[in-house]
Amino acid sequence: MEFTKCQGAGNDFILIDNRDGKVQKKLQELGIDLPTFVRKLCTFHTGVGADGLILIEEPDNPQNDFKWQFFNADGSVAEMCGNGSRCAVRFAYEKGIAKREHVKFETLAGVIEAWIKDQGRVVKVQLTPPVGLKLDFEIPLEGETLKANFLNTGVPHVVIYTNQLKEFDVKKYGAAVRYHKMFAPAGTNVNFIESLSEDEIAIRTYERGVEDETLACGTGSTAAAIIAYKKGLVKKKPVKVHTKGGEILIIDFDDELKKVFLEGKVYKVFEGILSFEIFN
Repeated sequence: MEFTKCQGAGNDFILIDNRDGKVQKKLQELGIDLPTFVRKLCTFHTGVGADGLILIEEPDNPQNDFKWQFFNADGSVAEMCGNGSRCAVRFAYEKGIAKREHVKFETLAGVIEAWIKDQGRVVKVQLTPPVGLKLDFEIPLEGETLKANFLNTGVPHVVIYTNQLKEFDVKKYGAAVRYHKMFAPAGTNVNFIESLSEDEIAIRTYERGVEDETLACGTGSTAAAIIAYKKGLVKKKPVKVHTKGGEILIIDFDDELKKVFLEGKVYKVFEGILSFEIFN
């Protein structure tokens, strides 16, 4: 089975053209379920290794270019992924699945629009309008309280400000907030940010589904940029978000949050043929 691995801002994804349903057919032959397939494939050292798996499928509406199934590395399904969506668009464009530079594809969060630049090396996506904005609330933890903000940009995100981002214990506090009863049962992603200038922030993210800090998160960077602007931590748009992976994501939006855009580079890491020995 052919696959491609792409990464955007350090978030890496395995992509498979599944328009013919070959993944489900092969899993039936192997006698394993889809979550197990995802976990084994995304595991580093014994699998390909990635933050998630994306299956590209035929759209329900023929006016759209494709539909995706998106899975976190632990096998769970996510409604949306900003960097994953940019990787999916480049993959679809290079494979001839999307034949134009303005792409529309179907996700559990709704139809996503994207624009291809530089032959797919840069992709801009328009995310679904975010919901649930909540500023300056407290999250009680054992022995301390965190001041936090919240926004759902396709998936839920808590955003917490710190002026010591490099030294911050992202894994400890990220896990504590991700599993906090305030966000049960689905949980939340957790982002820690620091202001760099009037239009720049730095970010570190603990991702639900990966259950660890990742090099970047597109929807998290989007939530962080919007919250930073709403709180006056940055003064100008678009907002440049410096990720842990070293890439800069560009976030733009209108004041009513009806139109929100995420833009950045996409890299094709490699293409390969999957051996099914890893499932033995």
